Amino acid sequence: MIDVSNIPSGYQLVAVKTIGSTNDELKRRAVFDKADEGLTIWSLEQTAGKGRQNRNWVSNPGNMYCSVLFRPTCVIAEAAQISYLPVIAAGEALASLLGDSVSLRYKWPNDLLLNRKKIGGALLESGVDQNGLVPWVVVGFGLNLNHYPTDTRFPATSIQSELGTVLEIKNVLDAYLASLARWYACWQDEGFEPVRKAWLASAHTFDEPLIIQTGSENIFGPFRDLDENGALVIETGSGFRRISAGDVYFTPKNGNV
Repeated sequence: MIDVSNIPSGYQLVAVKTIGSTNDELKRRAVFDKADEGLTIWSLEQTAGKGRQNRNWVSNPGNMYCSVLFRPTCVIAEAAQISYLPVIAAGEALASLLGDSVSLRYKWPNDLLLNRKKIGGALLESGVDQNGLVPWVVVGFGLNLNHYPTDTRFPATSIQSELGTVLEIKNVLDAYLASLARWYACWQDEGFEPVRKAWLASAHTFDEPLIIQTGSENIFGPFRDLDENGALVIETGSGFRRISAGDVYFTPKNGNV
């Protein structure tokens, strides 16, 4: 029996043992069932988990997989700012359980790193109405607690593999949802600037040389900032450049990526 009692006020949790994709099921409920904001689907495993750009997300039992429904009713550019909330929430949740000494960092646009290796990532999917507003956003997040994929270009790890610590999934979920609810309320009340500041405070190292793959183009330059809309700011040979979509990789440093 899965305990589903300890969730933030205004949120509703549906817990299942297995599912194709928590995002896909929540999208269906958002569109066809007109589900309320705050509906959360948590599964012990996914048989068709996915990441950004429809990449496969290995989702065997032992890690955290959940999706949360928000109804911001705003323009697309503003709704995209929600993508920073789950990473911050997951970082805060793990810090509360593991202690602040653990080296957790955020990598643009929506990855959580532990010791420069990926342990979690977000996937946002949304709808757009006839007025160009976003009536629903599904915020999916996967967190590697006990295992991780080994065939990824960017190095990955898990809490157990990296720290030797076993966390109860439900405890992590409780802390994550509590933090996510706080940050969503903050974003609604105060806008993106508090979110931007929190993300930058735990971002990967400033001035770090990056490789950004966007479409068929590779862009090189050190990380400088996150702008007021959430775009990544890097400095290239021809000046500063703002990037709104792409995959970020670190350049080799002392033999490590």
